[in-house]
Amino acid sequence: MHLLRNPEVLRLTQGLVLVFILFILLAAAAANLSLQHHMQPILDYQAAIIGTLVEQFPEAERSILHQLDEVDPAALQAGRALLARYGYDADALLYNTHHLQDYARDQAWLILSLVILLFVTLITIFYLFLRRRYRIVAELHDYAGLVANGQRTMDIRDNGEGEFSILKNQIYTITTMLKEQAAVLKREKLALSDSIADISHQLKTPLTSLSVMTDLLMEEPAPEMRKQFLERIRSQLDRMEWLTASLLKLAKLDAGTITLERRLHPVNQLVQSALESLNLPLELKQHQVVISGDPHVKIQCDKGWTTEALVNILKNCIEHTPEQGRIHISWETNPIYDRLTIADNGEGIPAKDLPYIFNRFYKGSNARDDSIGIGLAMAHAIIQQQSGDITVSSEAGEGTTFTITFYKQRI
Repeated sequence: MHLLRNPEVLRLTQGLVLVFILFILLAAAAANLSLQHHMQPILDYQAAIIGTLVEQFPEAERSILHQLDEVDPAALQAGRALLARYGYDADALLYNTHHLQDYARDQAWLILSLVILLFVTLITIFYLFLRRRYRIVAELHDYAGLVANGQRTMDIRDNGEGEFSILKNQIYTITTMLKEQAAVLKREKLALSDSIADISHQLKTPLTSLSVMTDLLMEEPAPEMRKQFLERIRSQLDRMEWLTASLLKLAKLDAGTITLERRLHPVNQLVQSALESLNLPLELKQHQVVISGDPHVKIQCDKGWTTEALVNILKNCIEHTPEQGRIHISWETNPIYDRLTIADNGEGIPAKDLPYIFNRFYKGSNARDDSIGIGLAMAHAIIQQQSGDITVSSEAGEGTTFTITFYKQRI
């Protein structure tokens, strides 16, 4: 970016040239006033002499005034002789008069020169200042080009003072944020790709099973076999329906398109709502459910989605707890958080699986064959969407404990 080719600088230069011309004119006027000021005593001195002569010798008025236009050599000699008679040096008087005139003229030119020098100095300083600023602008322009091309390794932070230092730091901060966002988007894209692959894999098995059983039905098997095939088809369809619904819920949670309405709800009601949807598996396995906690305690959450999360956690406890097992649900509250604990006395989760238990489509070593690994991932997403936290602790053969914490927002 050449400074003199910049349209803004050209317009500014034109304005400065006009100001410079105006300054020259003002300086010339000032010099002329200074010259007149210094010449005025000489003119007054000469006018006084002429006035005295005319007053004393009125008949010589025309001759005296004629000397102003053309000096008479005879009159000049007479004047010198007269001055010498009274002790005046005519040459010294003439020298002082011319010297005073030269001094006045030099002073006028000095003023004019100083004004020009001052203006040129200011213009030079301003030009250097402007060139430095445009050099910084050019650096920022080049940096923006590098960022646009995907090169974000350049560090333009400036610890100095001034508006450009602040601007550099702000641009670097924005660039860093964009870089982090790009990395997050890349990770999300990879996660989405993995999720699609997992979904395809999860749907592939029931679709294959449906295809096989449909082919078998076309062979017109015996009524009993036909009934079994239809029951299996129904089971696989139910499984696909549940899987599709769960995946759509997860997708909405990930995209942030779900608005969670956080209101105060009694914990006891949330627990009872979750247990009601699991009455059948609880009765089949004859599980004992123990509930302990103050029935008046309320937590701020979305009732529907929180109940969904509790259902998925309780379902996991039921599946991994043997018949006639026990599930203990309790809660507590304090000024900082509300905490809900769900514990079972089932087979527990192996230590190697604990770090990944909330990962989507993760199946632990003790998972059932028909397990998909999506329930706990959904519960984890629901709790986190409400600024909560969920952790798990387990020991093989002794059971598993899920701890849900909702932090209270204080101002």
